[in-house]
Amino acid sequence: MIIRKYLFSFFYRATRFLARIITSLYQFIFNKKQDLESIVDFGDRNLVKIDKLFGGIAYQFLIPDNLEVELFDLKFKSPIIASSFKSDKNLIGIWLKLGLGGAILKTIMKDERKGNSKPRLQQVRLERQACLVNALGLPGEGVEKFSKAIIDNPLWNHKKPIGLSIGGENLDDYIKTFNVLDTMSNKLKSSKYFFELNISCPNTDTGSTIGENIDELETLINHIRAKNDSVVSVKISPDWNNDHLKKIGEVIKSKEKMIINAGNTQFKTIEYLGFKNGSLPRGGGGLSGVAIFPRTLELVNLFNDMNLKIMATGGISTIHHLNAVKDAGASLYGLATALIMDPYCIPKINYALSRVK
Repeated sequence: MIIRKYLFSFFYRATRFLARIITSLYQFIFNKKQDLESIVDFGDRNLVKIDKLFGGIAYQFLIPDNLEVELFDLKFKSPIIASSFKSDKNLIGIWLKLGLGGAILKTIMKDERKGNSKPRLQQVRLERQACLVNALGLPGEGVEKFSKAIIDNPLWNHKKPIGLSIGGENLDDYIKTFNVLDTMSNKLKSSKYFFELNISCPNTDTGSTIGENIDELETLINHIRAKNDSVVSVKISPDWNNDHLKKIGEVIKSKEKMIINAGNTQFKTIEYLGFKNGSLPRGGGGLSGVAIFPRTLELVNLFNDMNLKIMATGGISTIHHLNAVKDAGASLYGLATALIMDPYCIPKINYALSRVK
C-alpha cells in the first residue's frame, strides 16, 4: 500500500522531533552540554525494538524491479545505499529491508578507538533544512575483532553488496587493516562485498589523510590490486580543490574495477556554524546534509568528465537530489544524514525513481 511509507514516515519524524525537544530541554534544565548523539541512539534503539515487534509491517518494502544497477560484478537491486557511518547490524538490516540496494559499514581502523569526547554530534539548520555535524573521531572495535564478527554477520543474508570501509592514520595502517580484511574475505560465504578506502575522514588524530599524498594513495591501491580483485571505492573529500581531485581521479582511472565516492562531509568550525565553545571537540566537525549537496553535484560533474564510475554521497535525501546527480553521471547514491532524519526516505525515493524509469 502506497500510503504506508508516508504514514510511518510521519510518525517517525514526529517522534524524533519530540525526543529532540524533550532531551534538549532536559540538558538545558540540568545544565548539561547539548548533545545530539543521545537522541540518535534513542532513535536507533527504538527502531530495533519496533523491528522485533512488528518489523514485517513497519519495515518490509519491496524494491521495484526496474531499479537494478550493475557495476562490474556487483548488482544493486536499488541504486541507493547506506553510506559509511553506522556499524549496528540490526539498524543496517532495517534499512536494507526498507529498500536499500546495499550498505557500507562504518570505517574500521587498525586498532580499537574510543573516539573523541562528548559532545561530538550536533544538529544545525542550514538551507532551511536540518543538517548534522559530527566529530565522533572514528570510534570502533579495531580490525581484528571486526573481522571475526563480520564473517557470520546476518547482513549477508540480505544478499546485497556490503562495503568494508578502511581508514587509517597513515599508509602502514591502511595496508595492515586491508591485509586482515583480505584474509577474512576468504572465509565469507558471500561474494557480495567490496572495499572502500576512506581517504578523507577529517577525524584522524593527525588531522591529515592519505588522500593528500597521491603517491601513497597509488601505493595502497596497487597493494590491494596485487592481492584482491574485488571492487574498490575511494571516498574523497569535498574540501580538496578540483586540481587535486583530478589527480586522484587519474590514479583511479588507471586501475581496474574502481569507483570514486564523491564525497564525504565538509569540515566546518564551530565559529562558522554558530556553536558555543565546547560544542564539538577539535574546534569543529564534518557537516553533512542538504547544505553540502551543491558541492556533491559539482564533484559528480567533475568526475563524470573523466569517465569514472561514480557514487554520489553528500546531501542526498529526495528524488530531486538523486535525479540531479544521476543526470550528472552518478550510478550509485549514498545516504547518511537522510537515514537518521527519516529512514522512510528509502521506499519513497525507490517508488519515485521507479515512476520515472
